[in-house]
Amino acid sequence: MVSQAIDVPAYIIAAALGVVLCLWGVQLSRFIASITTAALLGYITYVYTYMVFKSIAIAIIFMLTAIVIGFVIGFTLFRLGLSIVFGYTIASIITRSVAGSREVTLLLVLIVIFAALIYVLSKYLLALLFAATGASLLYKSLAALGLSQTATLAIVVLLAIVGVFNQVKKVI
Repeated sequence: MVSQAIDVPAYIIAAALGVVLCLWGVQLSRFIASITTAALLGYITYVYTYMVFKSIAIAIIFMLTAIVIGFVIGFTLFRLGLSIVFGYTIASIITRSVAGSREVTLLLVLIVIFAALIYVLSKYLLALLFAATGASLLYKSLAALGLSQTATLAIVVLLAIVGVFNQVKKVI
């Protein structure tokens, strides 16, 4: 019989990541979306500005400006961007699969309706999603580290509730 060793540091890191996701997942994802938007906008601006002006200095100035603008856009319009993407996805599935229509007007109306609905609910859905993901990661980590199932479940449920509340209210 082979003994299986538990990678304690990995489970401790996973548990810490689970706590972070439970408590600050939405804020963290907003920050990551901001960095991604800033990087993408900065890169595109640099490439096209250099192509037009053939000057590295001018391209860098425009790129730095675009990075700041991209960071602000990514941070402030985070939920709006998600809402439009998911609104489009749902509307296109409905118009093509369920309704069997490819009418652009119907698609646009449904995109606006679903995007507005998702925008209103996204604050709560994202918080719930991150809290559940973090709680799941924490549960698996604590269980693997040998904490009793009852204690693990109690800790995880409590942290998930606090996490949803914290992410919705932005208390901590």
